[in-house]
Amino acid sequence: MNPDYMLIIHGGAGEDMMLNPQVIGVIEFALQTALTLGSQVLQQGGKSLEAVQRSVEALEDCFLFNAGKGSVLNKDGKNEMEATIVDGATSRTGSVACVQGVKNPIRAARCVMENSSHSLMVGDGAEEFLQKLEKKEKPVGPEYFYTDIRHKELMAKLGGGSTSTNNHPQTVGAVALDCRDGLAAASSTGGLVGKLKGRVGDTAVVGAGIYADDKLAITCSGDGDVFLRNTVAQKIASLYYHKGHSLRQACREVMNENLKGVCAGVIAVDIKGDAVIETNGGVMSVASARGAAVCFGTAPTSWP
Repeated sequence: MNPDYMLIIHGGAGEDMMLNPQVIGVIEFALQTALTLGSQVLQQGGKSLEAVQRSVEALEDCFLFNAGKGSVLNKDGKNEMEATIVDGATSRTGSVACVQGVKNPIRAARCVMENSSHSLMVGDGAEEFLQKLEKKEKPVGPEYFYTDIRHKELMAKLGGGSTSTNNHPQTVGAVALDCRDGLAAASSTGGLVGKLKGRVGDTAVVGAGIYADDKLAITCSGDGDVFLRNTVAQKIASLYYHKGHSLRQACREVMNENLKGVCAGVIAVDIKGDAVIETNGGVMSVASARGAAVCFGTAPTSWP
Protein backbone atom coordinates (compact mmCIF):
# COMPACT_ATOMS: atom_id res chain seq x y z
CA MET A 1 0.00 0.00 0.00
CA ASN A 2 1.06 3.57 -0.66
CA PRO A 3 1.13 5.51 2.65
CA ASP A 4 1.19 8.84 0.80
CA TYR A 5 -2.58 9.31 0.45
CA MET A 6 -4.06 12.61 -0.76
CA LEU A 7 -7.24 14.49 0.19
CA ILE A 8 -8.30 17.94 -1.05
CA ILE A 9 -11.50 19.71 -0.04
CA HIS A 10 -12.95 23.08 -1.03
CA GLY A 11 -15.65 25.44 0.21
CA GLY A 12 -16.37 27.07 -3.14
CA ALA A 13 -14.97 29.69 -5.48
CA GLY A 14 -16.37 33.20 -5.22
CA GLU A 15 -15.77 36.91 -5.33
CA ASP A 16 -13.19 38.52 -3.08
CA MET A 17 -15.53 39.54 -0.29
CA MET A 18 -14.63 41.20 3.00
CA LEU A 19 -15.39 38.48 5.53
CA ASN A 20 -15.08 39.43 9.17
CA PRO A 21 -12.56 37.51 11.31
CA GLN A 22 -15.29 35.55 13.12
CA VAL A 23 -16.76 34.23 9.85
CA ILE A 24 -13.30 33.38 8.53
CA GLY A 25 -12.59 31.55 11.77
CA VAL A 26 -15.75 29.44 11.45
CA ILE A 27 -14.96 28.62 7.82
CA GLU A 28 -11.44 27.55 8.71
CA PHE A 29 -12.71 25.45 11.62
CA ALA A 30 -15.28 23.78 9.35
CA LEU A 31 -12.63 23.00 6.74
CA GLN A 32 -10.31 21.62 9.42
CA THR A 33 -13.09 19.42 10.81
CA ALA A 34 -14.04 18.13 7.36
CA LEU A 35 -10.42 17.46 6.43
CA THR A 36 -9.77 15.65 9.71
CA LEU A 37 -12.79 13.37 9.30
CA GLY A 38 -11.84 12.45 5.75
CA SER A 39 -8.15 12.04 6.58
CA GLN A 40 -8.92 9.68 9.46
CA VAL A 41 -10.51 7.29 6.97
CA LEU A 42 -7.41 7.35 4.76
CA GLN A 43 -5.00 7.10 7.72
CA GLN A 44 -6.73 3.89 8.77
CA GLY A 45 -6.40 2.41 5.28
CA GLY A 46 -9.97 3.21 4.28
CA LYS A 47 -11.22 3.93 0.79
CA SER A 48 -11.22 7.29 -0.94
CA LEU A 49 -14.98 6.96 -1.52
CA GLU A 50 -15.66 6.94 2.22
CA ALA A 51 -13.20 9.79 2.81
CA VAL A 52 -14.78 12.20 0.32
CA GLN A 53 -18.25 11.43 1.63
CA ARG A 54 -17.21 12.08 5.25
CA SER A 55 -15.59 15.39 4.33
CA VAL A 56 -18.51 16.66 2.26
CA GLU A 57 -21.04 15.63 4.92
CA ALA A 58 -19.16 17.76 7.43
CA LEU A 59 -19.25 20.77 5.10
CA GLU A 60 -22.96 20.24 4.50
CA ASP A 61 -23.51 20.50 8.25
CA CYS A 62 -21.94 23.99 8.41
CA PHE A 63 -24.41 26.83 7.77
CA LEU A 64 -21.79 29.02 6.05
CA PHE A 65 -21.43 26.79 2.99
CA ASN A 66 -23.94 26.60 0.15
CA ALA A 67 -24.67 22.91 0.68
CA GLY A 68 -26.92 21.09 3.11
CA LYS A 69 -27.78 23.36 6.04
CA GLY A 70 -26.43 26.53 4.39
CA SER A 71 -28.10 26.01 1.02
CA VAL A 72 -29.43 29.06 -0.81
CA LEU A 73 -33.12 29.57 -1.56
CA ASN A 74 -34.82 29.29 -4.93
CA LYS A 75 -37.25 31.87 -6.33
CA ASP A 76 -40.09 30.35 -4.27
CA GLY A 77 -38.10 30.64 -1.05
CA LYS A 78 -37.34 26.91 -0.81
CA ASN A 79 -34.15 24.86 -0.72
CA GLU A 80 -33.48 22.54 -3.64
CA MET A 81 -30.20 20.68 -3.23
CA GLU A 82 -28.09 18.40 -5.37
CA ALA A 83 -25.05 16.20 -4.85
CA THR A 84 -22.93 13.59 -6.62
CA ILE A 85 -20.42 10.97 -5.52
CA VAL A 86 -18.16 9.03 -7.91
CA ASP A 87 -16.09 5.91 -7.22
CA GLY A 88 -13.21 6.08 -9.68
CA ALA A 89 -12.16 2.47 -9.12
CA THR A 90 -15.50 1.06 -10.29
CA SER A 91 -16.90 3.98 -12.33
CA ARG A 92 -20.03 3.85 -10.20
CA THR A 93 -21.86 7.13 -9.67
CA GLY A 94 -24.79 8.37 -7.63
CA SER A 95 -26.55 11.73 -7.85
CA VAL A 96 -29.59 13.47 -6.40
CA ALA A 97 -31.16 16.77 -7.41
CA CYS A 98 -34.07 18.99 -6.35
CA VAL A 99 -34.26 17.37 -2.91
CA GLN A 100 -35.68 19.51 -0.10
CA GLY A 101 -35.95 17.40 3.05
CA VAL A 102 -32.60 15.57 2.95
CA LYS A 103 -30.18 16.61 5.70
CA ASN A 104 -27.09 15.34 3.87
CA PRO A 105 -27.55 15.14 0.08
CA ILE A 106 -24.15 13.50 -0.41
CA ARG A 107 -25.28 10.56 1.71
CA ALA A 108 -28.39 10.36 -0.43
CA ALA A 109 -26.24 10.28 -3.56
CA ARG A 110 -24.27 7.36 -2.08
CA CYS A 111 -27.56 5.53 -1.42
CA VAL A 112 -28.62 6.00 -5.05
CA MET A 113 -25.28 4.62 -6.22
CA GLU A 114 -25.31 1.56 -3.98
CA ASN A 115 -29.00 0.70 -3.68
CA SER A 116 -30.51 1.39 -7.09
CA SER A 117 -29.88 0.61 -10.73
CA HIS A 118 -29.90 4.35 -11.51
CA SER A 119 -27.29 7.09 -11.48
CA LEU A 120 -29.50 10.14 -10.88
CA MET A 121 -32.76 10.59 -8.98
CA VAL A 122 -34.60 13.86 -8.40
CA GLY A 123 -37.30 15.51 -6.30
CA ASP A 124 -40.06 13.57 -4.58
CA GLY A 125 -39.05 10.31 -6.22
CA ALA A 126 -35.56 10.55 -4.76
CA GLU A 127 -36.85 11.39 -1.29
CA GLU A 128 -39.40 8.55 -1.30
CA PHE A 129 -36.67 6.12 -2.37
CA LEU A 130 -34.40 7.32 0.42
CA GLN A 131 -37.09 7.03 3.06
CA LYS A 132 -37.68 3.40 2.20
CA LEU A 133 -33.96 2.74 2.69
CA GLU A 134 -33.25 4.88 5.73
CA LYS A 135 -36.37 4.66 7.86
CA LYS A 136 -34.46 5.67 10.99
CA GLU A 137 -33.48 9.02 9.49
CA LYS A 138 -36.55 11.20 9.12
CA PRO A 139 -36.69 14.08 6.62
CA VAL A 140 -35.80 17.50 8.01
CA GLY A 141 -38.11 20.51 7.60
CA PRO A 142 -37.42 23.94 6.09
CA GLU A 143 -36.56 25.28 9.54
CA TYR A 144 -33.40 23.16 9.60
CA PHE A 145 -32.06 24.90 6.50
CA TYR A 146 -33.21 28.44 7.35
CA THR A 147 -30.47 31.02 7.89
CA ASP A 148 -30.76 34.81 7.98
CA ILE A 149 -27.97 35.26 5.47
CA ARG A 150 -29.68 33.11 2.83
CA HIS A 151 -33.04 34.83 3.38
CA LYS A 152 -31.41 38.25 2.95
CA GLU A 153 -29.67 37.09 -0.23
CA LEU A 154 -32.98 36.00 -1.73
CA MET A 155 -34.74 39.24 -0.78
CA ALA A 156 -31.92 41.23 -2.38
CA LYS A 157 -32.12 39.13 -5.55
CA LEU A 158 -35.91 39.39 -5.84
CA GLY A 159 -35.74 43.11 -5.11
CA GLY A 160 -33.38 43.68 -8.00
CA GLY A 161 -30.39 44.26 -5.75
CA SER A 162 -26.78 43.63 -6.62
CA THR A 163 -26.55 40.21 -4.96
CA SER A 164 -24.19 38.14 -7.10
CA THR A 165 -24.57 34.48 -7.96
CA ASN A 166 -20.85 34.14 -7.22
CA ASN A 167 -20.89 35.11 -3.55
CA HIS A 168 -18.53 33.07 -1.43
CA PRO A 169 -18.85 30.32 -0.27
CA GLN A 170 -20.41 28.23 -3.03
CA THR A 171 -20.48 24.53 -3.86
CA VAL A 172 -18.41 22.21 -1.64
CA GLY A 173 -16.38 19.28 -2.84
CA ALA A 174 -13.65 16.74 -2.16
CA VAL A 175 -11.27 14.52 -4.13
CA ALA A 176 -9.10 11.76 -2.69
CA LEU A 177 -6.44 9.18 -3.51
CA ASP A 178 -6.27 6.36 -0.98
CA CYS A 179 -3.46 4.02 0.07
CA ARG A 180 -4.50 1.46 -2.56
CA ASP A 181 -4.42 4.10 -5.32
CA GLY A 182 -8.20 4.31 -5.43
CA LEU A 183 -9.69 7.66 -6.49
CA ALA A 184 -13.04 9.25 -5.68
CA ALA A 185 -14.83 12.58 -5.89
CA ALA A 186 -17.84 14.11 -4.14
CA SER A 187 -19.67 17.43 -4.48
CA SER A 188 -22.75 19.08 -2.99
CA THR A 189 -24.57 22.38 -3.50
CA GLY A 190 -27.74 24.36 -2.99
CA GLY A 191 -27.41 25.91 -6.45
CA LEU A 192 -27.96 29.56 -7.35
CA VAL A 193 -29.74 32.21 -5.28
CA GLY A 194 -33.25 32.77 -6.63
CA LYS A 195 -33.06 29.97 -9.20
CA LEU A 196 -36.23 28.68 -10.83
CA LYS A 197 -37.96 25.71 -9.23
CA GLY A 198 -36.64 22.47 -10.70
CA ARG A 199 -33.34 23.89 -11.92
CA VAL A 200 -30.50 21.34 -11.92
CA GLY A 201 -26.86 22.41 -12.07
CA ASP A 202 -23.53 20.85 -12.90
CA THR A 203 -23.02 19.26 -9.48
CA ALA A 204 -25.60 16.59 -10.27
CA VAL A 205 -24.14 15.80 -13.70
CA VAL A 206 -21.01 13.65 -14.01
CA GLY A 207 -18.73 15.15 -16.64
CA ALA A 208 -19.90 18.70 -16.02
CA GLY A 209 -19.02 19.61 -12.43
CA ILE A 210 -17.48 16.35 -11.26
CA TYR A 211 -15.56 13.39 -12.69
CA ALA A 212 -13.52 10.44 -11.46
CA ASP A 213 -12.05 7.25 -12.90
CA ASP A 214 -9.07 5.02 -12.09
CA LYS A 215 -6.55 7.72 -13.09
CA LEU A 216 -7.92 11.07 -11.85
CA ALA A 217 -10.65 12.78 -9.80
CA ILE A 218 -12.09 16.28 -10.30
CA THR A 219 -14.69 18.52 -8.67
CA CYS A 220 -15.66 22.05 -9.69
CA SER A 221 -17.29 25.19 -8.33
CA GLY A 222 -18.90 28.09 -10.18
CA ASP A 223 -21.82 28.92 -12.45
CA GLY A 224 -23.38 25.50 -12.97
CA ASP A 225 -25.10 26.36 -16.24
CA VAL A 226 -21.78 27.37 -17.81
CA PHE A 227 -20.14 24.18 -16.54
CA LEU A 228 -23.00 22.13 -18.01
CA ARG A 229 -22.76 23.80 -21.42
CA ASN A 230 -19.00 23.24 -21.55
CA THR A 231 -18.82 19.79 -19.90
CA VAL A 232 -15.89 21.19 -17.93
CA ALA A 233 -14.82 18.15 -15.91
CA GLN A 234 -14.95 15.89 -18.97
CA LYS A 235 -12.88 18.36 -21.01
CA ILE A 236 -10.19 18.38 -18.33
CA ALA A 237 -10.08 14.58 -18.38
CA SER A 238 -9.94 14.51 -22.19
CA LEU A 239 -6.96 16.88 -22.30
CA TYR A 240 -5.21 14.79 -19.66
CA TYR A 241 -5.72 11.56 -21.60
CA HIS A 242 -5.66 12.53 -25.26
CA LYS A 243 -3.37 15.58 -25.41
CA GLY A 244 -0.76 14.45 -22.92
CA HIS A 245 -1.36 17.44 -20.66
CA SER A 246 -0.39 17.34 -17.03
CA LEU A 247 -3.35 17.65 -14.68
CA ARG A 248 -2.50 21.30 -13.99
CA GLN A 249 -2.10 22.12 -17.69
CA ALA A 250 -5.45 20.53 -18.45
CA CYS A 251 -7.24 22.47 -15.70
CA ARG A 252 -5.66 25.77 -16.73
CA GLU A 253 -6.45 25.33 -20.43
CA VAL A 254 -10.12 24.66 -19.75
CA MET A 255 -10.28 27.57 -17.30
CA ASN A 256 -8.72 29.91 -19.86
CA GLU A 257 -10.68 28.75 -22.90
CA ASN A 258 -14.10 27.83 -21.52
CA LEU A 259 -14.50 29.79 -18.29
CA LYS A 260 -13.39 33.32 -19.17
CA GLY A 261 -15.49 35.87 -17.32
CA VAL A 262 -16.98 33.16 -15.09
CA CYS A 263 -16.05 32.83 -11.43
CA ALA A 264 -14.86 29.24 -11.23
CA GLY A 265 -12.68 26.84 -9.30
CA VAL A 266 -11.37 23.29 -9.77
CA ILE A 267 -9.67 20.82 -7.45
CA ALA A 268 -8.20 17.59 -8.80
CA VAL A 269 -5.81 14.74 -8.02
CA ASP A 270 -4.42 11.96 -10.20
CA ILE A 271 -3.06 8.47 -9.66
CA LYS A 272 0.49 9.86 -9.37
CA GLY A 273 -0.58 12.01 -6.43
CA ASP A 274 -0.33 15.26 -8.38
CA ALA A 275 -2.75 17.71 -6.75
CA VAL A 276 -4.22 20.78 -8.44
CA ILE A 277 -6.18 23.76 -7.14
CA GLU A 278 -7.11 26.32 -9.80
CA THR A 279 -9.47 29.29 -9.59
CA ASN A 280 -10.07 32.57 -11.40
CA GLY A 281 -12.21 33.84 -8.54
CA GLY A 282 -11.15 36.29 -5.88
CA VAL A 283 -11.20 33.61 -3.19
CA MET A 284 -11.53 29.85 -2.84
CA SER A 285 -11.31 28.20 0.56
CA VAL A 286 -9.32 24.99 0.36
CA ALA A 287 -7.60 22.45 2.59
CA SER A 288 -5.49 19.41 1.82
CA ALA A 289 -3.73 16.52 3.49
CA ARG A 290 -0.95 14.42 1.99
CA GLY A 291 -0.07 11.76 4.53
CA ALA A 292 0.64 13.63 7.75
CA ALA A 293 1.17 16.97 5.98
CA VAL A 294 -1.82 19.33 6.23
CA CYS A 295 -2.33 22.66 4.46
CA PHE A 296 -5.01 25.36 4.64
CA GLY A 297 -5.36 28.48 2.54
CA THR A 298 -7.24 30.47 -0.05
CA ALA A 299 -6.43 29.94 -3.69
CA PRO A 300 -4.95 31.51 -5.69
CA THR A 301 -3.34 34.26 -3.60
CA SER A 302 -2.05 32.41 -0.54
CA TRP A 303 -1.98 28.80 -1.68
CA PRO A 304 1.58 27.38 -1.62
